[in-house]
Amino acid sequence: MGAAAYLIIRFNTESPGELMSESNAQAAAQRHYRSAAVARMLRMPVATLRIWERRYRVSGAATSAAGHRLYSAADVRRLALLRQLATLGHAIGAIAALDMDGLQAVARTHASTLAEPLRLPALPLDLPSDTAPPRRFDDAVLGDVAGLSSTIACECPQHLAEILIRLTQFEAYSADCRQRSPADAELHAYLQQVAGQARASFENALERVAIHEGLLLGPTLQFGTLAPPLAAL
Repeated sequence: MGAAAYLIIRFNTESPGELMSESNAQAAAQRHYRSAAVARMLRMPVATLRIWERRYRVSGAATSAAGHRLYSAADVRRLALLRQLATLGHAIGAIAALDMDGLQAVARTHASTLAEPLRLPALPLDLPSDTAPPRRFDDAVLGDVAGLSSTIACECPQHLAEILIRLTQFEAYSADCRQRSPADAELHAYLQQVAGQARASFENALERVAIHEGLLLGPTLQFGTLAPPLAAL
């Protein structure tokens, strides 16, 4: 089989997934399929297929008396190859005009490329220069803020509290992974510090919003009480 054989699809419209007999192949070659059936075979939205036809004339499909496109087996094979090449990153407009020989030549370049193992360079991890400060708001306070009634003028406190809950969970998760996986310790240390820095920034944001909304963040939430002045940001 050729280098691009992995890109060649043979469709059995009688029972998908099985090899076609010669008699079935001849019968299928004489059949024509409407757009919806072709889209199902190619596992793509029918709207995308119609856009390809309208913009790029990707096949020589005939048109029925009712105005429906009718695709031959050869049309389907061509569309299958176009679909796979588009999935591999080719702009459909750049390959739509190619004939089957041209499309298979493009496919062969992918076959030779994919045959080689992919080697990615190691990326240096630039750890944040400052250690993340300890948490300012515990889970109970954040839970109270996240559950505030929507009758309050602004829902920003709830959104910020929900973000902080997720960030603190990820910060703790990264710290746990750092201990459990020595091979990935550097990566998880980086993730822990990034999450901690982000958490500290969002804590400052929550404090500023709380002052604006007249909330006091402490052991228990108080409403209508101005929070203490915010430290300089």
